[in-house]
Amino acid sequence: MAKKGKLKVGVFSFTCCEGCQFTILFLDDLMELFNKANFVYFDLINEKNRNETFDLAFVEGAITSKREIRKLKAIRRKSKFLVAIGACACHGGIPSMQNFLERDQLGKYVYNQEMLEDSVKAAGIGEYIKVDYYMYGCPIIKKEFIEFFDSFIKGKIQKEFEGPVCDQCPLRGEKCLLKKKLPCLGAVTRGGCYAPCPQENIPCYLCRGPRAKADIPAEVALFKKWGLSEQEIYNKLEHFKNIEVKEKVCKYVPKYEQIKKRKKKKK
Repeated sequence: MAKKGKLKVGVFSFTCCEGCQFTILFLDDLMELFNKANFVYFDLINEKNRNETFDLAFVEGAITSKREIRKLKAIRRKSKFLVAIGACACHGGIPSMQNFLERDQLGKYVYNQEMLEDSVKAAGIGEYIKVDYYMYGCPIIKKEFIEFFDSFIKGKIQKEFEGPVCDQCPLRGEKCLLKKKLPCLGAVTRGGCYAPCPQENIPCYLCRGPRAKADIPAEVALFKKWGLSEQEIYNKLEHFKNIEVKEKVCKYVPKYEQIKKRKKKKK
């Protein structure tokens, strides 16, 4: 059942570039969105936020410190429905590349000192709280956000898209980038984004994470057939260095561990 009166909405950010917040801010129908809901917590638009209970909370960014864990759990307690927005919040995204480095070396490189005691391995918010809905992408897609928001206002929860990026790609078929021997990962990536990258002749690069039933070995075999080296395939698959990609994708490159060791030796 749809809620009477305006929704109270909060938009929160942790460790990230804040690109998903800006996607919301740059919506063509932003004023219409404000007419439908009260954004009582949103750093990019509010001079003063109201930290209260929320009908709907959007959270972007990876969790990288104990302080962020505490803040995230407080947001969860105050939110009736919570959405993870963007690659960082959904599965760690770019910030989680720190998890693949030696933490002592990382601290000295970034801060010229040991890692901060408060620091933890970067992870998506689902590692610490219950997430009601995941909106993937780097950044999120405007159309997907509007469709979800309009459905939520009407009292409906939009089902997460389960197919690959290819299912919504206008180049599907004869114009497919794979037919041009461009290493597009749309077939193994979660869809729902309407394939903005392939439409611009840019191969999909797995920003939404691997889909559940992806035939990753077939994709790797195809790239090898084209003459891509294992190093090139590894670099392509691990563009978003997160645990999910490591476990579900990179293991299909046979020399994955050896490549990692060679990288460490070069440093």
